[in-house]
Amino acid sequence: MISELDLKIVHALQISPRVDWEHLGTVLGVSAVTLARRWEALREAGIAWVTPFPGPRYLDAGWSAFAYLTSTPARQEELVEQLCQDPAFATVSLISGPHDVLVDCYASSHDELIRTLTRSFARLPGLVHRDVLFSTTLHRGASEWRSGTLEPAQVRQLSAPAHPVRAGHVPDALDTRLVAGLAADGRMSWVRLGQECGVSAQTAKRRIGRILDAGFLSLRCDAAVEIGAGQREVSLLLSVPATSVEAIGAYLGDLPNCRLSAEVLGAANLLVTLWVHHFSEVRELEVELARRSPESTVVSRQATVRRYKRAGRLLDASGRSWGTVPVPLWEADVGR
Repeated sequence: MISELDLKIVHALQISPRVDWEHLGTVLGVSAVTLARRWEALREAGIAWVTPFPGPRYLDAGWSAFAYLTSTPARQEELVEQLCQDPAFATVSLISGPHDVLVDCYASSHDELIRTLTRSFARLPGLVHRDVLFSTTLHRGASEWRSGTLEPAQVRQLSAPAHPVRAGHVPDALDTRLVAGLAADGRMSWVRLGQECGVSAQTAKRRIGRILDAGFLSLRCDAAVEIGAGQREVSLLLSVPATSVEAIGAYLGDLPNCRLSAEVLGAANLLVTLWVHHFSEVRELEVELARRSPESTVVSRQATVRRYKRAGRLLDASGRSWGTVPVPLWEADVGR
């Protein structure tokens, strides 16, 4: 049974994924021991977890794409299973509409991404068609989504002050190992992470802090469907005039229920994912989009039927995490 305290912990970790339990206890008026125990119970049950994922400036150091896949019905389950076990595909969803599956993939270079999109797809069972959209600009990622359980004053106490993104650092092989270590547990202690990667706790903390500050990496708290209070996921592919796509992408990214707003290169140029309580909310959004950008058109609409994998986490039918396939965000000596 999910308690109100559990919901507050999840919201707190969405704001500050590695917040100290003592500090959070002060904010919530609960002991640090109780918070740590409740979080461990949530994590062990696969109800909530913290995981590393590309940050707002990931595209400065890596490449990504979204792919809509169509499969033969008889081999769809086999196709999904193979996609879930491939580290290159971070998220795998069964969707409504003309396509069957939506995936996103990440690579440290353009050549690596192209190899993934050609070699991996060539081996997929039952694949009959694919539409690929290359990511160009991220207006909002899922790490910025908030569940809204905490009071505004509590949110302010947990929110870190904004600071300029530090540029100049290019992730290397050690960073790759450290991020892979956090894939199993995004709140793993610096001591344990350092031990697993053969460095000191101070080095592990400094290195992760550096790529977080650079915007290449984010840590996000995700949760099973039961935390989402009946919300449904929908995605829109939009064709927006070049003169207004940045403004529309930013507008959509600022919506509180937006999980993703990304400019893409393909038949459409903007992909947005939202969590809604009723599908009728999509029509209301389209009315507002028509008002803001009359020349924009909706290329396609999809509802997520089932999520099998999210940010490298394997999910069961209830959305609980049962395994991890770390996403290889970078390799050594990455570059564009």
